[in-house]
Amino acid sequence: MSPAGYWPQLRAAIEAGADACYFGLHHFSARAKVGFSLEELPEVMRTLHSRGVRGYLTFNTLIFEHELDAAAKAIEAVTRAGVDALIVQDIGVLKMAREMAPTLELHASTQTSITSAEGVEFALGLGVQRVTLARELSIEEIGTIYAKTGAELEIFVHGALCVAYSGQCFSSEAWGGRSANRGQCAQACRLEYEMLVDGEVEPLADARYLLSPGDLSALRHVPRIVDAGVASLKIEGRYKDADYVALTTRAYRQAVDDAWAGRASRLSAVDELQLEQVYSRGLGAHFLSGVNHQAVVQGRAPRHRGVRMGRVARVWMDSVSVEPSEAHAVAALKAGDGLVFDAADWRSPAEPEEGGRVYEVLAELDGTLQLKFGNGAVRFDRIRQGDLVWRTQDADLARVVRPFLEPAAPVAKQAVDVRVSGGEGLALEMEWVLARNPAVRFLVRSTLPLERAAKRGLDVEMLREQLGRLGNSAYELGELTVELQGSVFAPASLLNQLRREAVEGLQTLQTRPLAREVSPRPVVSKIPHAGGGDAALHVLVRTPEQLAAALELGVSSITLCLLYTSPSPRD
Repeated sequence: MSPAGYWPQLRAAIEAGADACYFGLHHFSARAKVGFSLEELPEVMRTLHSRGVRGYLTFNTLIFEHELDAAAKAIEAVTRAGVDALIVQDIGVLKMAREMAPTLELHASTQTSITSAEGVEFALGLGVQRVTLARELSIEEIGTIYAKTGAELEIFVHGALCVAYSGQCFSSEAWGGRSANRGQCAQACRLEYEMLVDGEVEPLADARYLLSPGDLSALRHVPRIVDAGVASLKIEGRYKDADYVALTTRAYRQAVDDAWAGRASRLSAVDELQLEQVYSRGLGAHFLSGVNHQAVVQGRAPRHRGVRMGRVARVWMDSVSVEPSEAHAVAALKAGDGLVFDAADWRSPAEPEEGGRVYEVLAELDGTLQLKFGNGAVRFDRIRQGDLVWRTQDADLARVVRPFLEPAAPVAKQAVDVRVSGGEGLALEMEWVLARNPAVRFLVRSTLPLERAAKRGLDVEMLREQLGRLGNSAYELGELTVELQGSVFAPASLLNQLRREAVEGLQTLQTRPLAREVSPRPVVSKIPHAGGGDAALHVLVRTPEQLAAALELGVSSITLCLLYTSPSPRD
């Protein structure tokens, strides 16, 4: 399941082999900066369905009471547009959507922070078909939840992590009025922080980004995830570009296919390195392999670093010598690569980093690499021996992703199983069935009966050759079943005609709008205050001054926050 911020990412996901894409509108979505308009949704769904890909709309923000009418209109519009499911956070919206569109599939968003079998059962009781679990669970815990519930579970397997429980962060809203639960996260976790210990600033060296988690990568754990019963592997990244979507989708498509077939992964070290290269704050399995907070947050940098290619060995007047890392043996440094010199352990984050595109790479006898740059591109007086060297851009990646971004013909094709039947004096019939969606099937038949073959009759070999010529269509021939009575003849022109009719028929079936009934928005009555009287005000105080103010105001109750300090040896 791949992210689609907009059309380029959507098309990249399709060509790279996604089974489903998730995307949002510009409102009621946790990624408000990207998304489609309501008017674009029918075309989005036609594009996806024509390639056998499902489309899920993110309706995953909290809704205020004054927005209920607008939310109801949006639910009606997206349902009529043919989206396959809504991904919902707000329980009120979930119940409203269930009542308005009973046949619409609903998924519980990861923002519902479900971490237990009880939480899953609660969501299922509200009419949810799929639950996206919180990202703080291990594979073992996920397997236990599946064993207890048998529910359709989804987990994130790649991309950014939130410092809070599955997106339940309130820092952005508290400090700047931009709520993460309203699609406006300012990413306060990616800022530099100071640590105070007993009132004194603790030196942090290269760990100043205390709340910035690394990125998730479960590529090597896909077989265990499949065995745990997970139904959908979700890639984060609706703010990422099409290159990222193409490479991550391609890698996890291969990993899932290998795991499902029970064979060893065919992904290479180059494939894995490309995922790190296209976008990474440092990849790891993190919570999927168990709780280890120190591994989740390294604190060195809050943004994309790419691949660590080595460390500065010497600085010359017009070049830099680098001790290469193991990554250089997998995908060597070369002219055209973009590099940045990381001096996080000694330079202030307020200062710009040095970096640029490599002009020339020279191998030295001592094993180091001498890197040269364009005139004036790098200030060598700002680079220090020991600085880390990161490749932020790989000149070869554009070539790797081009087939997915600019395909001359569909890359990811749908397998179609064909059953051929007929006999002398009977019509030639072909039933074309999508292998992964048998509900989509189309029957074609000849208008004239078949005649006895004078020489070579129709056979499996001839039919496979003719029916397999699917060219630039979105299909490829899968299993072929031949049930012919006797030796009969059919000209190639007839086989070609029936093949074209079948392709057109399948496309028509796949792109027809989903017929769903939508009811008007249900009447929502306000729930009276549970206490029946005036609301009570309970105050937490941390200082004597706050306590005095609370007593003067006459609040209902006061909770004291006591700061514990260790007694000194004298005490």
